[in-house]
Amino acid sequence: MLQGESGTGKGLVARAIHEESERADKAFVPITCSAVPDNLLESELFGHEPGAFTDARKRKMGLLEAADGGTLFLDEIGDMPPGLQAKLLGVLEERRFRRVGGLKEIEVDVRVISATHRDLETMVKEGRFRADLLYRLRVIPIHIPPLRDRPDDIPVLAQHFVTELAAGWGRPTMRVADAALAALRSRNWPGNVRELRNALERAVILASGDELDAGALGVEAAAARGTGVVALPPEGVVVDDIVDGLVRAALDRTHDNQSAAARLLGLSRDQLRYRMQKMGLLSRAGAAP
Repeated sequence: MLQGESGTGKGLVARAIHEESERADKAFVPITCSAVPDNLLESELFGHEPGAFTDARKRKMGLLEAADGGTLFLDEIGDMPPGLQAKLLGVLEERRFRRVGGLKEIEVDVRVISATHRDLETMVKEGRFRADLLYRLRVIPIHIPPLRDRPDDIPVLAQHFVTELAAGWGRPTMRVADAALAALRSRNWPGNVRELRNALERAVILASGDELDAGALGVEAAAARGTGVVALPPEGVVVDDIVDGLVRAALDRTHDNQSAAARLLGLSRDQLRYRMQKMGLLSRAGAAP
């Protein structure tokens, strides 16, 4: 069972577990329990026979059958309705099930990985989740920390996503500049890995070159918005690199308008020009007052 905040990459971890296992040559079958209406989730998981319900005109294989020999990934397991929880427990215990409307028992050999951002123990106390199912699913519990607690992962994730996204958008190979990585590491990332990926996808789409600098990622990527707090990585940061990145980002965003850039950074124009002088940017082409 994978537990952690929304967006921490539980799906990535589940797929990695599958791909590094002896079941890697078999199917990895994911389903998000919260994305399927309760009245259809049972049919999605177990399949159905013709005539089992209105519109069930032909036999349908369920995801449990599709995952035979491989891995079934049940994301947002905390949203599974109580009646279906009991049926899933039976499958985990007996390794067999019947399709909806069927009589024949079907045996399966499936690894089940479940994931949730919910507090299932509290849900058990409230009667919203079965205790026996929780114990059966949580044989190997894995807690995935939020991204703000593992800043060392950000450079690796960032470059991985940029490489993947550049290929997907038909862009040349791209890299993330060191100053941009420092800006990314300073962010709190309340949306976790999902938010990081979205920010990088936007930057890849809009980038004009093959390197993403702090300006391409925007000022928001470098500061914890609205809190006035910057997360400090365990190994520390070079403050000048972060400040330089913010100055470049502000100038890029305002098309080199120094007064507007200073307002974005909460500086006077003279303070901004002093910083630009230290960075050798006063001669920046087209710099506007």
